[in-house]
Amino acid sequence: MNPSPRVEFRAQSAVTISLLVVVNIIWWMVMIAAIGLGATHLSLCPVQPNIPLYLIVLGGANILSFSVTYTKSTWGDGMVAILCSTCMALLHLFSFGWFIAGTIWVYPVYPPDYTPGATRYCHRVTYQFAFVVTTLVWVAASLVFVCGCCFALLTCCATVIAGRRLIPGRYSFYGATSDTQESTAGDV
Repeated sequence: MNPSPRVEFRAQSAVTISLLVVVNIIWWMVMIAAIGLGATHLSLCPVQPNIPLYLIVLGGANILSFSVTYTKSTWGDGMVAILCSTCMALLHLFSFGWFIAGTIWVYPVYPPDYTPGATRYCHRVTYQFAFVVTTLVWVAASLVFVCGCCFALLTCCATVIAGRRLIPGRYSFYGATSDTQESTAGDV
């Protein structure tokens, strides 16, 4: 009988764990602030009334996504994990689409007029918060994309270089331990 597979956990350094905790806490605070700013100034951006709504939904979707992620890691395997994974995939897909919509709403009105009553008026803190959060997410996504491409390129180069050493020569065979072929038939 085959025993159940062992799950091996990779040890993480205290610095990595601390950094992840701090980044999570900061992102939670930013998303709570997004919900608060959007809800407080819901009608204070006539140049683009969707910007406060964008902040509310962006904050809510991210907080819900974090909550589902924590739930999945708590429950481990099973039906709850499958359900959490499905919800996470749908939330990420929705968040991506909502982020693109927010980008379309935030960037074209730059810079709005911060004087109340003007035709291009938008509340200063609300607009600048939406602008900075949107820009930071684009910068982070670009950084991840560039680093991913560099990693893929380095992996391909390493594979090609390693492949040249693994391809057998004309007079070699797989499993050889030396360059000379020794006859083992007469050694008995």
